[in-house]
Amino acid sequence: MISIIILALLAQYGCGFDERKKQLDQREQALIAREQLVMIKEKQLKLLEDSLKKNFEKIDSANLSQAEQTFPLPDSLAGSWNVNMVCTQTNCTGFAVGDIRKETWQIAGVDNNVTIRALQGEKLIRVYTGKFTGTQLKLATPETAQTATIMKVELNIDNQNKMNGQRIITQPDGCNTSFKADLDKLKTR
Repeated sequence: MISIIILALLAQYGCGFDERKKQLDQREQALIAREQLVMIKEKQLKLLEDSLKKNFEKIDSANLSQAEQTFPLPDSLAGSWNVNMVCTQTNCTGFAVGDIRKETWQIAGVDNNVTIRALQGEKLIRVYTGKFTGTQLKLATPETAQTATIMKVELNIDNQNKMNGQRIITQPDGCNTSFKADLDKLKTR
């Protein structure tokens, strides 16, 4: 009789066990499906966040470039200037700290555009173009397919006869050379 009761109890619990196992399996499958949905949503949010960051960076850089006003070049800055440059920093071959360069720059402005014609003696060696911000000249050599070397110049106006600043040369291999530049206006005769 005891064995019949034990068998009846086992049968009852055994049947309930299968039903509970089915319920647990269903819950587990529902949890897995929810986890997959959450992971998909996380990926979508990450992509959206990255896209928004890129768009904000573009907007910020556009605002920065628009925020810097440009002005016509004052007549007092136009003309020929003696330029003395000293290399202050380099990781490029062909340059050494302390190298000296002497050039004559002819500075001219049309509307809000500034052009510098760099000469060694009578020979034109390069042309810089850029803007006058009211306190600085910011210029660069144009990028072309023939030359991947980029030269950027930033000059601060000390007075109508003196400027100083720097020229940075970036070569195609990524090396950089910085020159301190001092400019003195040539006296017109």
